[in-house]
Amino acid sequence: MADAASPGALPDSRARYRPEIDGLRALAIAPVVLHHAEPELLPGGFVGVDIFFVISGYLITGIVATELAEGRFSLLRFWERRVRRIVPALAAMLAATSLAAWALLIPEDFTFFAKALVAASVFAANIHFAERTDYFFSFEGAQPLIHTWTLGVEEQFYIIFPLLMLVAFGRGGRRAMWLAVAAIGLASFALAVALAPRWPLAAFYLLPTRMWELMLGAACALLPRAPRTNGAAASAGIALILAGFVLIGPTTPAPGPMFLLPTVGTALVLLFSDRNTLAGRMLALRLPVLLGLASFGIYLWHQPVLFFIGYVHFGPLPLATKIGGIALSVMLGWLSFRLIEQPVRRGRLLAGRDLLAGASVMGLALPLALGAAGYLGAVGPRSMAEAGQLGGLRPPLASLGISEPPDDPLAFVLYGDSHAAQYYAAATARFGPGALVSHSGCLSTGELTSRSAADPQSEACRALPRQLTDIVRRRGIGTVIWAQRWERELFAAGTNRSVGLTTGAQGRARLLLAMERLAARLPAGTRIIIVGNSPTAWAAGSLFGKGWLRCRAWRNVTCADSYPASLAEGRAISAALRDFTAGSQRFDYVDAAAPLCPNGRCLLLQEGKLNYWDGSHMTDAAAARVMAGIALPQQPPALLPR
Repeated sequence: MADAASPGALPDSRARYRPEIDGLRALAIAPVVLHHAEPELLPGGFVGVDIFFVISGYLITGIVATELAEGRFSLLRFWERRVRRIVPALAAMLAATSLAAWALLIPEDFTFFAKALVAASVFAANIHFAERTDYFFSFEGAQPLIHTWTLGVEEQFYIIFPLLMLVAFGRGGRRAMWLAVAAIGLASFALAVALAPRWPLAAFYLLPTRMWELMLGAACALLPRAPRTNGAAASAGIALILAGFVLIGPTTPAPGPMFLLPTVGTALVLLFSDRNTLAGRMLALRLPVLLGLASFGIYLWHQPVLFFIGYVHFGPLPLATKIGGIALSVMLGWLSFRLIEQPVRRGRLLAGRDLLAGASVMGLALPLALGAAGYLGAVGPRSMAEAGQLGGLRPPLASLGISEPPDDPLAFVLYGDSHAAQYYAAATARFGPGALVSHSGCLSTGELTSRSAADPQSEACRALPRQLTDIVRRRGIGTVIWAQRWERELFAAGTNRSVGLTTGAQGRARLLLAMERLAARLPAGTRIIIVGNSPTAWAAGSLFGKGWLRCRAWRNVTCADSYPASLAEGRAISAALRDFTAGSQRFDYVDAAAPLCPNGRCLLLQEGKLNYWDGSHMTDAAAARVMAGIALPQQPPALLPR
């Protein structure tokens, strides 16, 4: 993390160097790296970033306050120092990570990476990830750059904070600055406590809920300058930091009250440690200081290094490999410090302001352009060619939820979840224009849904049957093709009360009864074709949890092209659906597994094409095979009055 303008500098003096601050950086970066290498070993290691935030607030505020008091503060010079500190090193990491992503990622993951690359290039990664990316369970493609959220927080802080301090200083000097810092910090902490349990992603990633940690450091910097050495207080600070690593975990509301442990601990060390205290002497040892000096580079490089090592290896990484990844991260961090950060900050490289600006703009514009091109599909990874040949690219309509073409008449309406949407292109190609009414992860009959009331998507799921009946009546559609991932836990609509799993007798019986009731709400004569559960690639085992292409990215396994049909997902519920529709005047059944699982084997590759583009969803080729088993009436029914 970029938490200082100069290593270990005392904020209100340019003459004194405090090596214990560099040691404190080491105490912050080491747990972060260990957490990312082995999360179970140190679940709370990620709070090292909170330590960095406090250090950053302390050092930056001290510099700003000192220069304001001496009448030499310049916003332009301040921001130039920030650029020198951060941008060249970041640009180098983004360039190398982009090359690795191109070489190793599958197309689906590359799309997520490209979006993260755009955000990281404009210091908005925290805003991007706050939308829907859980720090601990993020999409693989986002993981190489997940750590850049902290740079977004800091850069936004660097833009806003000196402006606030200028205003406060002009109105009342150092005292007004301290009051402003205290007020902002308290408001931010209250906001963090309120949002952490309710909107956890926003609370975790965004500046307003992280500002209190920066302001805690800032408040320490603005306290009176009298000597404050206190060995007991400094040692207590170290103890609080260590307690934070142990007591905080991924499920702790962040950054809530528990985060006072590492942050207050950091404040105590900053305020009360020096070489006369035990804590100060320990932090000032040669190894922690060296590690702290390179901490920004280590932070930049460790996440992509550890991610890509894990990306090409199936299963837990051997201990030696993890140690090697950590060692490589430290080495790259040190090289970044010696070859990029120090020369640029001291003016040996990019000495002129114009040269610095040009190089910085170019260094971030290139990954920004690559990210935009990757997200728009104009640039793909090396694996794109093979994926295209195998027909394994994500279909253009894969994310479509609702579609109602203006054409009259419409031959069908596809209803269900994303396993219905996967058939839309094939159904349209086979039958002509049709409608789609679907919502990802939603099995809904009106009275039962697969999403509990606590789920943010509950209302959208409950609304699906109303949308279905509306479009069938309004457009006079005579055929409903109902396709789902049928293996679900069901809830009474609008409640958190489970009625059972569809794989169990009770849940299955409740589902079939609810399906009959939904059918009764449709116009008389509406035919409902039930499509059985897709066999899925998941059923082939953990190697194929993200599809055949993802399996191919692992270098230590061989990927099969089929698996026993007895393992196909949803065999039991599909059999129940087949029996349910037998002899029905209203329902028909189509077996999705039959064309994909000939001769007792479910094929992942069929006639040279992949059947799944991820672990669950069919390619257009596979969907066409299933739709070929459906016959619709030659003439659609007359339109009902509108």
